[in-house]
Amino acid sequence: MPWSDPLESHGRAVSIVGYAIAAALAVSEIIILALALNPNVDADYRAYYIDRTTTCLNRDAVGTYTLGQTVSFRSDGAKQAAGMLVCGWSGPVADGTHSLGETSRLRLAIPSLRNGLTATLQMSAVIRPPQITQRVMISVNGARVHEVTLSSKEPKAISFTIPHATFASAQILEMTFDYRDGIPPSPAASNIYKRSIKLVSLRLDAG
Repeated sequence: MPWSDPLESHGRAVSIVGYAIAAALAVSEIIILALALNPNVDADYRAYYIDRTTTCLNRDAVGTYTLGQTVSFRSDGAKQAAGMLVCGWSGPVADGTHSLGETSRLRLAIPSLRNGLTATLQMSAVIRPPQITQRVMISVNGARVHEVTLSSKEPKAISFTIPHATFASAQILEMTFDYRDGIPPSPAASNIYKRSIKLVSLRLDAG
């Protein structure tokens, strides 16, 4: 057998292996590109980081709460309030917990109830002329329950009814605050840094 035959066979084998490696790399790059363009992530991650349809990144938070109790969102109530703060809030300070972005959420466990609830919130507006009011839409478990326009930097008590139907089959109450007039800290700042309100306290009463 001529010496060239084994060499040619070896060369063809090396070429085939090289083509196979190149093809595998190409397929890997296509898969990586596809994942980058359409990553397999949960809906909350996608909405916040990819689609940017929300400024409030959901987290697994459920606070404990006793009906009739007033929870402070100032620094003196930080320990209890922390469990309720899902997203869209800065840390509590002396004058309350400041909202961040276009939406904020609170989530807390509630007992089984036969009737609705009365919510009492103390809130104040973040004002920077020419923006002198803040419109706040409040929903509970996805149902719109109240709308208020705040026009003072001083805390104002807001009371409204939460119908039983909004939480009748749930043991979790999620309160969502949507802001229409948030003020960015600078013209180039992202929407996630907008400021709208300061939440000072929350109280829920049965009936």
